[in-house]
Amino acid sequence: MAYAAVVSVVKILKQLQLSDPFPVHYPKPEIESLHEKVSSLQSSIERIFPVPGSKRSDVTKLEIQTRDSMYKAQDIIESYISKQDLSSENLSQKLQEIIAEIIPIEEKAKEIANSITQQFGETLSESTADQVPSITSKNDIVGQEKDFELVVDKLLVESAPLEIVPIIGMPGIGKTTLARSIYEDKNIEKKFNVRAWVTVSAEYNVGDIFSKLLASLERPGHPKGQNTDGIGDKKDTEQKRLLLHQSLNQNKYLIVVDDMWDEKVWDELRRSLPDDKKGSRILLTTRSKDIAKYAKQSGFRLEMEPLDEKNSWILLQKRAFAGGNCPPHLVDLGKKIANNCYGLPLSLTVIGGQLSQEAKTVQYWEIVESDIKEVAAESKAYAYMEILSLSYTHLPARLKGCFLYMGAFPEDSEIAISKLIKLWVAEGFLVPRPQPRPPSGSSQQENQVKQPEQAEQVEQTKQVEQVKLAEQIGEQCLNELVARNLIVIRKMSSISKIKSCGIHDILRDVSVKEATKEKCFHFINKYIRSELSDVVKSQRRLSVHKNILMCMEEVYDHTKSIEFTRTLLYAGSHHHHPMPSCLTFDLLRVLDALTVYFIEFPNELIKLIHLRYLSLTYNGKLPASISQLRNLQILILRRYPKIIFIGASVLPVEIWNMPQLRHLLFTESYLPDLPADHAQNSVLLENLQSVSNANIACCTEEVLRHIPNLKKLGVWSEGPGEVPFHLDQLQQLEAFKFSVLNPIPGSKVVFQPTLFFPPTLRRLTLSGCAIPWEHISIVAGLLNLEVLKLREFAFQGPEWVLDETEFPQLKYLLLEYLDFVKWEAVESNFPILENLIIRHCYELEEMSSDIGGIGTLKKIEMVDCSPSAVKWAREIEEEQEDVNINLQVRIYSSWE
Repeated sequence: MAYAAVVSVVKILKQLQLSDPFPVHYPKPEIESLHEKVSSLQSSIERIFPVPGSKRSDVTKLEIQTRDSMYKAQDIIESYISKQDLSSENLSQKLQEIIAEIIPIEEKAKEIANSITQQFGETLSESTADQVPSITSKNDIVGQEKDFELVVDKLLVESAPLEIVPIIGMPGIGKTTLARSIYEDKNIEKKFNVRAWVTVSAEYNVGDIFSKLLASLERPGHPKGQNTDGIGDKKDTEQKRLLLHQSLNQNKYLIVVDDMWDEKVWDELRRSLPDDKKGSRILLTTRSKDIAKYAKQSGFRLEMEPLDEKNSWILLQKRAFAGGNCPPHLVDLGKKIANNCYGLPLSLTVIGGQLSQEAKTVQYWEIVESDIKEVAAESKAYAYMEILSLSYTHLPARLKGCFLYMGAFPEDSEIAISKLIKLWVAEGFLVPRPQPRPPSGSSQQENQVKQPEQAEQVEQTKQVEQVKLAEQIGEQCLNELVARNLIVIRKMSSISKIKSCGIHDILRDVSVKEATKEKCFHFINKYIRSELSDVVKSQRRLSVHKNILMCMEEVYDHTKSIEFTRTLLYAGSHHHHPMPSCLTFDLLRVLDALTVYFIEFPNELIKLIHLRYLSLTYNGKLPASISQLRNLQILILRRYPKIIFIGASVLPVEIWNMPQLRHLLFTESYLPDLPADHAQNSVLLENLQSVSNANIACCTEEVLRHIPNLKKLGVWSEGPGEVPFHLDQLQQLEAFKFSVLNPIPGSKVVFQPTLFFPPTLRRLTLSGCAIPWEHISIVAGLLNLEVLKLREFAFQGPEWVLDETEFPQLKYLLLEYLDFVKWEAVESNFPILENLIIRHCYELEEMSSDIGGIGTLKKIEMVDCSPSAVKWAREIEEEQEDVNINLQVRIYSSWE
C-alpha cells in the first residue's frame, strides 16, 4: 500500500495547491516542497519494477518506510483540515519534519530505481490488459480429461435414484474448473432439464445458500434465476427451502455444490433436495475426504491428482501465451517454473497470467524461476500459498491496492464491477499506466519555455481530464488483474464486458494476509473479547462481515480505538442499525453502508468532511447539511422496502452545491429544483457522470444544462402523457433508460419538444412508451448504439418493418412484452448482432428466417412466445447447426 499512500498524498497536496484562492492559513512553501518530494518519490516507485531477489529486502524496507511516512503525512494534513486544531506555524513545523523524513526515502527510491533501470532498461510491461480477457479459455481443463470423462459417465448413467458424485482434492487442484466444465458440457445440459450451482463458503448462511441456488436455477419455461429479494433473511429461510424444493420437484436435475466444508451444512442442503426417482444428480466438490465419505458412504468418489510435468508445462504455456507457443529462448526456464508449481493448476494459472503481462525476456523469467524455486524448496506442503503470494510481490505498484481490496469482501462474494471501481476511485488508488519518457527534442524545450500561467492552466486541465478518466483507468486495472488470473469473472454484460467478479478463496487468503501486513484492512467477522493489538489499531480500513457485530457495545468500543480509519465497509447481510454512534471516524473517506438500514439519519455523517463515497439505506429525506460533505464524489441512497413517493424528492436543493459529485444513485425519486440564486450561465455539477431513477418531469432543459457531462441517465414517469425531453443538453450521454411505471396499452408518451437521442449513445432501454414503429428510425440513426432493450410496449403497433434501416453497431437486442404480430428484417439490418432475446411476445407470428443468417450471431433466447415464434427459432437452430457453430438457441416455452 506504499504506492497507494503516496498517490493519495500527492492528490491531497495538489488539491490544496489548486484551491482558488489558496487558503491563507496553510503554509504554502512547505506544501509545495512536500508535493515536489512526494511526486518525485511516486515517479521513482513506478520505476522499481521488476524487483530481482538481490533487491527484495531493500525494496521491502523502502516500502515500509514510505507507507508509514505517507500515512503520517495524511494524518497530519487531513486532521488539520478536519479540526484545524494546529496553528499554521505548528503545521509548518510538522510538514518540515515530514519533508526531512521523506528526503532520504526519496533518494533511496531513486537509487534503487536507477539500479533496476540499468539492469533491465526502460522496457514497459507487454500488457494486453486494455482488451477484455476471454473467459472461455479460463474454464478449459488440461491433463484432467480422464477425470472429466469419468465424472460425466457417472452423471449420465441410467439409474432412477438420486446419486451423489463427490470430487475430492487439495486447494488449487482444479476441482471447481473441472466441475464447471462438466456443468457446461452440452451432453450434460441436454440430459438434465434443471441445473443449478452454489458455492458454499466456510462461513456459511443456510438462507444465502438457498438464495444462490434459486438465483442460478435453469429450468424449462423460465430464463435463468429466481428472484428472492422479497424474502427475508431469518424466518423465511424455510420459505426459500420450500421454494427450492418446489422448483426441483418432479424434475430431473443436476445440482453442483462447490467447496463443501461442513457436515451440518450438507445435512441442511441434502434434506431440501427431493428424490423423485427421476435420475437426478448432485455433483459435490470438497477438500475433505471425510465430507465426501459422509455425503456418500460407498461407491464412486473421484480423488484428483496433481498434473504431471508434461501437462504442467502445457497449462503454463497456455496461460502465459494465450494458447500460443513459448519462444525457444524461454522454454527451458518455463519448464523449470512449471515443475516447481508441483502440478497445481491454480499456481500454474496465476504464474502463467503473471508471465503473460510482463516482458518476455530471459532476465525477467530468471527472476520468476528463482523466486518460485526458493519458496518451493522451503515448504513443499504449503508451497502453493507462497507461490501465490509471489503473484502479489510481482504486481506493479499501481495494482497492489486494487488486489488487496478484494480481500475486503466475504469469501465467495460476487462483486459488481460498477461498485468495485467506484470504491477504487474514492480510495484514490487509480493512476494512469506509466508511459515511456518522450525523447529529448523540441517538444521538451517548448514545455520549458511556457509561461507560469500557461503551465498552471495546463495542469488544471490535466487534473479535470484525470477525474473524467478515473473509471476508465479502473476498468484497465480490473482487466489487468483478470488477465493475471488474480480475479475471476462471474458475469459478463450484454456486450461482453465484465459485469461482476470474485476471487478464488486461496487468493483471497493471500489478499487478507498481505492486507493485514500492509496496514490496509482489519476484518470484523467474529466477537473477540481481548484488547486490540497495536497491529490492528494501525489498520486504515475496516470491513465488517457480520453487521450485527457492530451493534454490540464491546465491539464498538474496540473498533473506535482504530482512530485513523479511512474506510468502513459493511459487507454482511442487511439489518437495522441501532447504533449510529459508531460512525465517529473523523478521517473517513469511504462509508459503504448500503446493507445497513438507518431508522433515523445519522447526523454524525455530516462531520465526516473527507468522505468521497457514501452509500446507505434510509427511507427519509436527506438533510440540507449533506452539502457540507464538500469532497463527496459518490452518493448512493436506497429505500427499503422499495418505496416511491410521487412528487417528493429524497434530495435537498443543497445537493446542487456539491460540485465534486460524480455519481448520484437512488431509488425512484426526484431531482430537486435548482437553487433560486444560481447563476444562469454557470454549471453546477460539472463532474456528475451518472444519475439513476430520477423522475423525468424534473429533467427540464435548465436542469440538464447544469449537468452537461452526464454519461449515464435513468429516468421514469408515473404513466403515459407529455414528458419533457431535452437530451440535446447531454452531448456526452452514453447510456439512457426510460421507464413508464404504469404503462397503458394504446396510451403513448408524448416527448416535448421532440424525440431525440444524443449520437454518443451506446446503450438504450425504453419501457412503456408506446412509440409508433415508424419512429424506430430515430433509434437506428444512433451510429454508436450497441445495446437496445425494448420492454412493455416500448414501441407499439402490429408491424415492425425495417426496410433499408440499419443498426450498424448493435450487438444486443432485447424485445420483451411487445405486441407486434409481424417482424420483417434481414441480415443487413443488424450486420454485427450477437445476442437476440425475445421474451413474452405472445402475438408474434410472422418473422423472417434471414435473421438466422447473421454471421456474428452467438445467441438466440426465446421465452414464452407464440408457437409460431418457437417454430421459427427451432428452424434457425436446424439451419445454422453446421453453418454457425458458435450460435446457441435457447427456448423456454410453456407451450411445449
